[in-house]
Amino acid sequence: MVPDIGAISLLLFLLLPSGAEALALPRSRSDCGSVTRLGSRAEAIREDNGARGSKGKAFKRKRRCADFPPSAYRRRPGQRRSFDTDEDVVLDDDDDDEYIRSLPFVQIEDGPSSESEQPYKFFEPEFANVERARERARLATSRTYARSTAFKPENVSKPPTLRDLAPPETKPVDRYWAGAGFRIIVLVAAYNLFPYVTDFADGFVTMEPDQLDEITGKFGPGISILYGTFVSLTLNIQYNRQQSIQKQVSTESSLLALVQRNILSIFRDDRESAIEGSQCVADQLRTLVRGSRGQEMMGLIYSDPYARILELIEEREYRLMTENGNDLGAQGAVLGSARDSLKDVVKTRAARLSDEALALPPTHFFILTVLTLLILGGYTISILPTVRPDGRPSQESSLLFAVLCAVYVLFFNFANDLNNVWSGVYQIRRSAAASHLLQIKWLIANHPLTRGEVEFDEVEGSFDGEVMIRTPGLGDMMIVRKGFNTFEDKVEENILKE
Repeated sequence: MVPDIGAISLLLFLLLPSGAEALALPRSRSDCGSVTRLGSRAEAIREDNGARGSKGKAFKRKRRCADFPPSAYRRRPGQRRSFDTDEDVVLDDDDDDEYIRSLPFVQIEDGPSSESEQPYKFFEPEFANVERARERARLATSRTYARSTAFKPENVSKPPTLRDLAPPETKPVDRYWAGAGFRIIVLVAAYNLFPYVTDFADGFVTMEPDQLDEITGKFGPGISILYGTFVSLTLNIQYNRQQSIQKQVSTESSLLALVQRNILSIFRDDRESAIEGSQCVADQLRTLVRGSRGQEMMGLIYSDPYARILELIEEREYRLMTENGNDLGAQGAVLGSARDSLKDVVKTRAARLSDEALALPPTHFFILTVLTLLILGGYTISILPTVRPDGRPSQESSLLFAVLCAVYVLFFNFANDLNNVWSGVYQIRRSAAASHLLQIKWLIANHPLTRGEVEFDEVEGSFDGEVMIRTPGLGDMMIVRKGFNTFEDKVEENILKE
């Protein structure tokens, strides 16, 4: 029996993937879209972009690292259905909005983490002060590692200058204490106030002068030694923290510049992946330049730029090994270098984020204030026997008290200024980090693969305030940033009030 050639051809045509798709019924009003499974959404999006060119508006947009609210204490699932990896979905022009609506999403709101954090109502003001300090250390709303003007959209294509390496401008309220005028005011005020202090102390002291000298002689040296030890500990903690943050951000920015060059080398023949990887670098760059620590922590949770770059590299490795028979070919060295750089930059970022939150609490400065008052009180009591009959101390005693007050107030403000490494007089030196960040910006803005395709500004919400992000390992999802920046604004208001 001679087999029917036509029947065999029809059978092969139906079994082949191209034949099955050709005879498949369209699942939307348009029959020009490609059909794929959502298990490989990244490839589906890229293939759909290549097939439709400039028409792929929803999928051609880059998955950005959004500027999240600084805290996410509530996580409420939306009313939309989640992805079903066993279901086929048609990606075409008419279904762009349907694809967006099918994405899983979470709604992030700002609010108190727990109502039981302050169990003792009597100490609620003290707890509230400590909590505000913890919020400032955790969120670091004033954090910046370069001048933001060079990274604004209108200045992206402009060549960097030496002025761009300068530190951000300091507010007068952050450096008033370093001026000669403030020190003179403290000196004059303490000098004129000292007679009233001695008069007040004389009403409580009833000892004889000899007994008083004996007590102050034993009390004063002990307090002075304790004060000196505490001052040494304070300066050691603050200097080490500032030096560590400065070193880590310089290392991270240099590694980030190397990662950007690796991205352009790895994806030289894949423009979409080069743009997506460069956008991840630009999003992290924007976070370092003008994003708070709270926003960076939220971005790390939901859409880590470094993890997204690693995901792109893994997809590239898988494609090369599939095409070349488990061999990475000539790009093996570049891929290995990119992986090593990403590993180092993730470790450096973790150390930097840890050190950023190590600001001294208000209790530390309260102890410093108490020790200062004890020393000044001991000095006041020790000179009571020398007070004139009219109740006024000598000019020498008043002048020495004024000098002591000016020195202690100056040191207190000095230690308080060191506690905030991003503002004030004693800031970290940013020129090394800023030079690498400007190098990245200049490279992305002028490279043929990424010129005009990468955005350095903040992500604008769409679909009623929702932002599309890509969570590495989970795929695309929508984030609703309800109450955006409200919690952070409250922290700023508390800082100004204090």
